[in-house]
Amino acid sequence: MIEYTSTFFQKVPKYLLEKRSQIIMVLFVSIFAVVFINIFQPFGSDKWIDNDKITTTIYFLWSIVLVSIGMIVVAISRVIMYNFSRKPNHNITVLKYIGWVFIELLLLSGSFTILALIVKGNLNLTTNDPMEIYVNAIKNTVCILFIPYIICILYFSYQNNKLKLRELMGENIGFKSSNLISIRDSRGVLQLSVAKENLLYIESADNYICIWYQKGETLKKKLMRITMKEISEQLADTNIVRCHRSYMINLDLVKVMRREKENIFLELGVPNVKEIPISKTYGESVLRRLVPVS
Repeated sequence: MIEYTSTFFQKVPKYLLEKRSQIIMVLFVSIFAVVFINIFQPFGSDKWIDNDKITTTIYFLWSIVLVSIGMIVVAISRVIMYNFSRKPNHNITVLKYIGWVFIELLLLSGSFTILALIVKGNLNLTTNDPMEIYVNAIKNTVCILFIPYIICILYFSYQNNKLKLRELMGENIGFKSSNLISIRDSRGVLQLSVAKENLLYIESADNYICIWYQKGETLKKKLMRITMKEISEQLADTNIVRCHRSYMINLDLVKVMRREKENIFLELGVPNVKEIPISKTYGESVLRRLVPVS
């Protein structure tokens, strides 16, 4: 019971919060809803408009208008979710995600209720009570959208597991060794594998980071969309540490530590590689780890 409860407070998988996933979900749910409504005409929706006024074309256009209004609400919700999830210290847990979807459904039902009240003179509604219309709208919305929501989540999970399996198979045939550091982007996709002794330092560049490494005698760099905090967590078990707000450095390669007035700099002894500053925030922890190296 405790394990199930703790699951709700875990972070929701990143693949559910990616921009690509949000766009796919909005588009798929829209298409599914239009097709479902027109094929099955659920909840007697074909009777909502007078029989002498309804035609297949009118019903189809009506369903598109109805779904479009709903998907505008969902799209706005997903944009807010995406931007919220990218802010520091704004983690979306499984419980929060479920709550978000629930509120989404309530807002959708509310928009449908408002629409029904506006055009109720042209609809064959069983009641004129706004609350009863709202409750019916909730039931209809949940029943129609439950299936596409679940399909999307299962699809994203399948794609993520397939990607992990592909990476695992690659690792098993020799792409990974104990001397290799593998770095993934913010989506969890493997972007770079490099020998420990060849990874020099990492530099922050706005919403990206730049990984500097050696390939033979050549100095190379890899630009990747990920935060310094995220990559620090990936490399927590290595000797590549944060030494500055904008830098991480491979302590195994440090040749010189130099102090100039109040500033400390590290040199890697590699041609054309700049010296890396140590800030006061990270100074103590870096110097403590450098002691056994020097």
